[in-house]
Amino acid sequence: MNGGCFLGMGAFRYPMALLGFQARAVAVFRFFSPVLAVIFLASVLAFFATLSQTQVEAAVFTPDEDSGAVGNAGAGLGNTLLFILPAVLGSFGIVYIIRKGKRRLLKYIFRGALTLTTGIILAFFMFKLMEFMSERAWYTLYSPEFHTTIYTIPFSEYDMLGFMLGGILAGYAVTSMVFSMGFRRTDRNGALIMISSLMGAFMAVILPTWTVVFLLLALAVWDIYAVFHGPIKDMVEMEMSGNMMARWDPLGDDSDQFPFENMTYDAGSWQLGIGDLVFYSMLGAHSLFYSTTYIADKGWWMLPFFFVPVVMAILIGFAYTIYRLTKGSGTSILPGLPIPMFLGVLVFGMMMAIARWAL
Repeated sequence: MNGGCFLGMGAFRYPMALLGFQARAVAVFRFFSPVLAVIFLASVLAFFATLSQTQVEAAVFTPDEDSGAVGNAGAGLGNTLLFILPAVLGSFGIVYIIRKGKRRLLKYIFRGALTLTTGIILAFFMFKLMEFMSERAWYTLYSPEFHTTIYTIPFSEYDMLGFMLGGILAGYAVTSMVFSMGFRRTDRNGALIMISSLMGAFMAVILPTWTVVFLLLALAVWDIYAVFHGPIKDMVEMEMSGNMMARWDPLGDDSDQFPFENMTYDAGSWQLGIGDLVFYSMLGAHSLFYSTTYIADKGWWMLPFFFVPVVMAILIGFAYTIYRLTKGSGTSILPGLPIPMFLGVLVFGMMMAIARWAL
């Protein structure tokens, strides 16, 4: 009898423990899901860009071929200064607009900028997709016009205009889910993940590696200043003190809504800004994009060699940031970039060094 009771209780405890483990696993997955989703989508786009042999570098400063690592680092630092200066000036400009009580104007600016940016990036990837398909002959299509079988899709650069129009319309539809009323929180979160992954993948593909590294580090440092001493701190204080109430004018807004409320991923107990999602995906996708330069010599195993450690570092930094925000910091806002970016860039640099000198 004792043995029967013991086995019975054990059989009862085992499913309960399993259910508890499953519940915790689901909770962990949901916690990391926005970061994993945005990195995964951006990485898929970045990997596709390698298949289409995309060679576009948005860089003002370019090193000489024989300048080595020092020249590459110098060019990356110069490009970083050019890229981050508009972000810094724009932050103070946003504070100025808010102080003037024109939150509706700010909403129009953000919506227009996101629509245009999303449209251009969608057009870019659609163009690369059609270019990729037009240059390969691993599929066949029947052409009713020529009554024969063709091996590639007829494609011209003039089609870019159609891609641009389609991209703008799609961008408007996606941003409507972010800024328009009537959509659920999950709809807005999904739209933010889509927009962030597109932006992150685009920058991961077109920016040189040293520019990516210095830009992410500079943005992490700026994020610390902006949250604790700079424009983000000012905006939060204005919101909490009630000084953001707008005057009645065509571009004003008499609502109490914080201007950036729609541009944050809302998980309920914490929120993550669109900028954090963009740069998480940018670093993860660029680590995958960078690894393709080693595939010809080392093999396909180089894809996870860079990608997996960098993504793990980002996730650890993200988890620690949210832990400090919800448990240990005693504050309602923390910068989302510093810890994930410092860890991610550090691990990326370590893997670059190992790949270059140890493999």
